Amino acid sequence: MNRTRVELRCLRRIAVDLDGVLANTMESCCKIINSRHSTHFTVPSFNRWKAWETANISKDEFFRALDEAWFNWPTIPPTEEKLAEKVGKLLDFNTVDIVTGRSPETVTPAKAWLENQGIRFKTFVRSDSGIDKVELNYDMFIDDSPEVISALASKPNGHAVLYTQPWNMEVKETPKIRRANSWNEIPELVLRTLEDE
Repeated sequence: MNRTRVELRCLRRIAVDLDGVLANTMESCCKIINSRHSTHFTVPSFNRWKAWETANISKDEFFRALDEAWFNWPTIPPTEEKLAEKVGKLLDFNTVDIVTGRSPETVTPAKAWLENQGIRFKTFVRSDSGIDKVELNYDMFIDDSPEVISALASKPNGHAVLYTQPWNMEVKETPKIRRANSWNEIPELVLRTLEDE
C-alpha cells in the first residue's frame, strides 16, 4: 500500500552529519594547517576526500588539526547563514539526530557549538568512524562523505542527501542518493527520496 506524504513524514528518522554539513570545520582546519606549514589552503583546495593528501601531511596530523579546530569551537563558522532555521524545517515531521564520527575528546565542544548555533536535535550519536554510520537504523542520512554515500548506495534501504562540498563533486546522483547545494533544498529532497522508494 502506498504511503501518503503525511504518513511518510511521520515515519522518518534523519541522521545529520556534523563536519562539512553543519559546521564548516575545514575553514578552521585550513587556518591551522596554513599556520604550521606556511601554506595557503582554502576550503575549495580540498577537492578530494583524502584531504591530508592534498595538504601533503599525514592522516594523523590532519585529524589532529580537525580536533584542534573543535577545541576552539567558537571560531568554527556554520556552513550557511541562518542554519538553525533551515535545519529546523526538518523537525516538523521528523526525528533529527546528529550522527558524527567526531573523536571522543571533541564531543563536548561539538555539543557546545550546536547549542551556540541554536541547532535543535533529539540525540547526539558518536560513531567510531564515519563509515560506521551506515550500519545505524535511520531512514535518511544527510552527509558530505563520498565514502558514507557510496556505502549507503550499496544497501537495499540506503537513502541519503549528499550535501555538496568540493570533496564530493564526483559522486553521482541516484534515485536513493540526491544532491543538495544548500540547506534550503534538503527538506523537499528528503521527502521526494523516501516517496520514490
